[in-house]
Amino acid sequence: MKKSLGSHTGVVLVLLTCSVMSSRAADGIPLAPTTGADGAFETLRDQGAAAWHSLKDDRGAYWPFLYFRVPDAATRSRGPVYVEIRYKDTGPGRLALQYNGQHAGDNYRQAERGFGRLMAGTGAVRTVVFELAEPGFRHAQNLGADLRLAGPGGDTPLHVFSAALHEQPPAFFREHAAQPWLQAYKGPSRGDVDASALRGKVICGYQGWFRCPGDDTEQGWVHWSRDSSRITPKTLTVEMWPDMTEYTQGEKFPAAEFRSADGRPAYLFSSAHPRTVERHFEWMRDYGIDGVLVQRFTNGLRDPAEASRVLGYARDAANRTGRIFAVEYDLSGMRAEGMPERVAADWKWLVDEMKITADPRYLRQDGKPVLAIFGFYSDRFAAGVAHRMIDFFKDDPKYRVFLIGGVPWAWRTEKDVEWARAYRRLDAIKPWNVGNTAKQGGVVRAATRTWADDQAEARRAGMLWMPVLYPGFSWDNLQRRPPGTTIIPRRRGAFFREQFEAAARLGAETAFVAMFDEVDEGTAVFKVTSTPPQPGHIVTLEGLPSDTYLKLTGEGTKLIRGR
Repeated sequence: MKKSLGSHTGVVLVLLTCSVMSSRAADGIPLAPTTGADGAFETLRDQGAAAWHSLKDDRGAYWPFLYFRVPDAATRSRGPVYVEIRYKDTGPGRLALQYNGQHAGDNYRQAERGFGRLMAGTGAVRTVVFELAEPGFRHAQNLGADLRLAGPGGDTPLHVFSAALHEQPPAFFREHAAQPWLQAYKGPSRGDVDASALRGKVICGYQGWFRCPGDDTEQGWVHWSRDSSRITPKTLTVEMWPDMTEYTQGEKFPAAEFRSADGRPAYLFSSAHPRTVERHFEWMRDYGIDGVLVQRFTNGLRDPAEASRVLGYARDAANRTGRIFAVEYDLSGMRAEGMPERVAADWKWLVDEMKITADPRYLRQDGKPVLAIFGFYSDRFAAGVAHRMIDFFKDDPKYRVFLIGGVPWAWRTEKDVEWARAYRRLDAIKPWNVGNTAKQGGVVRAATRTWADDQAEARRAGMLWMPVLYPGFSWDNLQRRPPGTTIIPRRRGAFFREQFEAAARLGAETAFVAMFDEVDEGTAVFKVTSTPPQPGHIVTLEGLPSDTYLKLTGEGTKLIRGR
């Protein structure tokens, strides 16, 4: 029976398996699925070709699998081998491939790596590649199969056109496995901002943690939505919407349930796109912002290479725009057990493998690379953990740094003697002031009255004082609170400007702006829109232009420098 694909909803896949016979043609050994069990399908026609389309079970859900058998005549490779898939992305979910491993009973082993596995319902024809590390094809799955393609099932059928096997990784796999962001920057470099000193600089925090379905990380709506597979007004976790006017089409990812005022689709960006990171650095250059501390989240270091994607993009962009950059570890959520050793091991990896501190745009102070660590909080782990971390970064002859510590705003009054001592061992202290407010004359302002004492105590301890400035705050969506419940108003820029003025009056030698791109908590200074898409609760800039806080950050930087 032949049907039009248009009568079905779901995923359309083209499976091209990579050859396990070096003597076979480059396009591999063609395979065909076997129908039956939980992999029943029918044959359809789509785009002039035959396609295998999942059937529904007796509950009305599509069978989630398609089974493929490797021909007996095929020479068995010990691996790795590769499976490449082209598919029409017509339903949300994730693809997986399970195969016969080399050991008895290992019949449904998950493919170790893959690229292009995440489906988003875009309707585009896409490619996915799986790597099978240790194949042992012996017809041990259902229906005597060796490979099982797994889809979401439910409302999303599989729709497969062809299959083949290869011993060598196909071009799509090689392209996505290359990880070019790990390589040292080799292009033309500008030196607009002096990278030899932290003093005299105003540095922004750069989260770089936003992901979208369709980007190369295949993580889904990370940090935009609490559901990685979809973004809706109910799943939205950000307070502000970026101004997407300047982004190229390739940088825009559609947020299907949101529409702009004129009815057009709304879009969001992914920090995993190198052009987007460079765009942000171009804004820093254009508005006189020195650079950033690129946030490195210790809970996400299982794959240090992937965790370094945005850091690598930032390194390249800093060179091309003349900005400076450095690393800041965020310890939030990390277990105390083994923390110093894990952070030290990652820093060694960055220095030795990525050679991050050898880059001319990496920020230094007193001849040492700058490194910040956020999360030295006495209610999170014992002081001994902090001391072990500080010992390594201050004393190791190869990996020592100029260490900035992100600490509570009440650090000076810490009662624990060892924690108080740990705070005063840092090279620079950065008390986290976001959310710390005082009401004066009925107006909410950032609390800055303790800054003079902070500065004096830092000087007594031989540390550099680095005040934290922020433009406002809100996390209603993130915390699922009623709209307006958590907001600290920006007061059309006055809230932010007052902090720069207070720091300048004290003669602050440096400052940290929280944050460049933090729309999750409404502290972003980059371009966000005052005409956000609908529906949903989204905080605006009170009608001000989208670049208002970039301008204010640049002007505040001049103020700190006494200009």
